[in-house]
Amino acid sequence: MFSSNRVLGGCQQLQLSSAASARKSWQFTWTMAQLPLQMHARSLDTSTLAPTIAATQGKLKEIMLKVTNFQNEEKGEVALSGDIFDVPIRKDIIHRVVRWQLAKRRQGRHSTKTVSEVSGTGKKPHPQKGSGRARHGTLRGPQFRHGATMHGPKPRSHAIGLQKKVRRLGLKIALSARAAENKLLLFDSVQPLSHKTREMVKFISGIGTCKKILFVDGTEKVNKPLQLATQNLHYANVLPAKGLNVYSVLLHDTLVMTVDAVRYVEGRLHTPISR
Repeated sequence: MFSSNRVLGGCQQLQLSSAASARKSWQFTWTMAQLPLQMHARSLDTSTLAPTIAATQGKLKEIMLKVTNFQNEEKGEVALSGDIFDVPIRKDIIHRVVRWQLAKRRQGRHSTKTVSEVSGTGKKPHPQKGSGRARHGTLRGPQFRHGATMHGPKPRSHAIGLQKKVRRLGLKIALSARAAENKLLLFDSVQPLSHKTREMVKFISGIGTCKKILFVDGTEKVNKPLQLATQNLHYANVLPAKGLNVYSVLLHDTLVMTVDAVRYVEGRLHTPISR
């Protein structure tokens, strides 16, 4: 004979263990979902900056940077706007902008078929009464093999709303972080002398602690030699100034921009927001 108290106690333990496992599963899923955003936010940690840079960063002052080229020849200096390249670092803004970008680029094409869309006959499988079996009106229901999927995903947009001024601020913060880390290089032109990949590898290896580099050209289309020189390198990417965004800046620890690209970005961020 089994004791009723034992049975009840076992059921309570089973419920508690299932609830604890569900809670752990939810915590693990939430943690894994936050990892990419935490990684990008960590790349803007001001504690990694030098003390002298961290003390003067975010004062909205003009920054003077030397202009060079692929041959490391000095071509003068350029003043960068302080309200774009020297704004205070805010990881919360970066988190919001990256989340907005990743959500907006999702295609949302997942789709499942309902009862009216799944293939199959519409005939009633057997009489309502007399057979002893369950009552069914169609074989396309979700309880049958090859049947419909109830409450499944349908094509939709995953985009979330974000104010334009917050998007602009996120790009300013990303550019300011690269400038404060001395990871922003200015070139008079990003057109290499040769389209050979080995020449580009030599240049990138000479930069120093460069793991991933992004070239930003000021023209509408990136020049062909630069595309050919970087297309086989997984750690080098190219963008026109029109396509510069926060997520791309955070994915690369070194940013190379032309003077024309800098002027384009400054003009774009200084343009009044259209309401």
